[in-house]
Amino acid sequence: MAEHDLAWVPGRFGRPHGTPGLRVHELTDVALASIVARRGQATAAATAAERSFGCRLPDRARVELGHDIAFLWVGPGQWLAVTGLATTDLESRLAGPFAGVAAVVDQSGGRVMLELEGPRVRDVLAKGFSIDLDPRVFTAGRVAATLVAHLHVQLWQVDDAPRYRILVVRTYFASFWRWLGSSAAEFGGEVLESRRYVHTAPAAATQSCP
Repeated sequence: MAEHDLAWVPGRFGRPHGTPGLRVHELTDVALASIVARRGQATAAATAAERSFGCRLPDRARVELGHDIAFLWVGPGQWLAVTGLATTDLESRLAGPFAGVAAVVDQSGGRVMLELEGPRVRDVLAKGFSIDLDPRVFTAGRVAATLVAHLHVQLWQVDDAPRYRILVVRTYFASFWRWLGSSAAEFGGEVLESRRYVHTAPAAATQSCP
């Protein structure tokens, strides 16, 4: 993990006493691929996903969970596939089902995925995210492609705890971490040991197909 930023090490930071307001760790062994529907083929792409992976591609800012792949809405006709099967060539795996209806490009090496939770996690994120994270508005399963500290990130809420996952471009991770660490300092924070990404499907998190 120190490859990203020498300051990114397990342990407490900011306010040293009491329960950390933010707990964060990196999720490793993640495979990512972008999916872009060809002109007029968004519905066909959604059907192809349902047939091969057990869930249609989302048509709005949500995450949908298939058998072992999560599909994040990025924009109209655009999605990001996420799986914990990092040893699998995800691009090749997706290419067959989406042949003729969508372009698929591997993104695995270009992003860092963080998981964030803690009693003040919303307060920390609210310092830089322009989206409304109020639980009445941004709920489990919601996704946002947005800016924070002038950096493009993708954020989604995993459950009602709340627990969030964020994807950051790897080359900008140090800048993002400086912002996140500074924002969490007043509440106290803790960097946890990294752990492997695990595909989960909380009942409340999506509108996934069975």
